[in-house]
Amino acid sequence: MLRNVRRPRAHLKPNYQDSHAVRDKLMQEISDLQAQLGRVEGSPNPENLARVQTFKEMIYSRSEMLHNIDRQQDERSRFGLDKPFN
Repeated sequence: MLRNVRRPRAHLKPNYQDSHAVRDKLMQEISDLQAQLGRVEGSPNPENLARVQTFKEMIYSRSEMLHNIDRQQDERSRFGLDKPFN
């Protein structure tokens, strides 16, 4: 017989205390992708057009992740949730 037991899901809660490493990694990936985009944008063949679109989508998605991290940290600090538990 299965029981509906709620277990703590601490492993699912994001830890915003150490988000600086994630933010730095995203910013590094964005700058690398922008450099690759700059190299590919020069020649207008169909294969490169697909790569250009892919790079733009990758840059956009990483920018959105970066924005979401900042937004969620702002929301947590507004409610006083950014302080560590004692």
